Amino acid sequence: MERDKSEKKNLTNINFEALADLLAAESIWIGDGKTKTKFHDLELEADNPLSVTPVNPPPKVTWPEQLFASALSVCIITTMVAINEKIGVHIEELKVTAKPILGIDNDKGFKIEKIKLNIKLSVLQGEKEKAEKLVNVTHKYCLVSKAIKGNVEEILEADIKTVD
Repeated sequence: MERDKSEKKNLTNINFEALADLLAAESIWIGDGKTKTKFHDLELEADNPLSVTPVNPPPKVTWPEQLFASALSVCIITTMVAINEKIGVHIEELKVTAKPILGIDNDKGFKIEKIKLNIKLSVLQGEKEKAEKLVNVTHKYCLVSKAIKGNVEEILEADIKTVD
């Protein structure tokens, strides 16, 4: 109980403005549908997905929709690992796949209508119930998942296997 109070107090000491600077991304248009995006010390080149055929795309082409899916899948993993420090499931393997499904909005433009989220988790024998709880709590607290709630339908599938 005392630890919970100190954790809540620590949350009030977070400098959210400084955190925003750390999380910021800066994108610069470099021609056609291409941009150069930089965050922290990483730089990526992204393209407009409509300018590149979805069949056999050229190597190292990144699209905003892929970055969105990546943000969600990485957030699920990092949130799960953090929450698991309290739940204590022995994770043997963890893989998250996020697949955005596009649709057409009311203005006849594209939108991400759904995202299929597949969590593959291998845990020790006898921990399947705890692992199911871990998945549910993770989905509830993942920051990216919370950001899209009510706007993008998430289809969550958890494939939990046990190992000896």
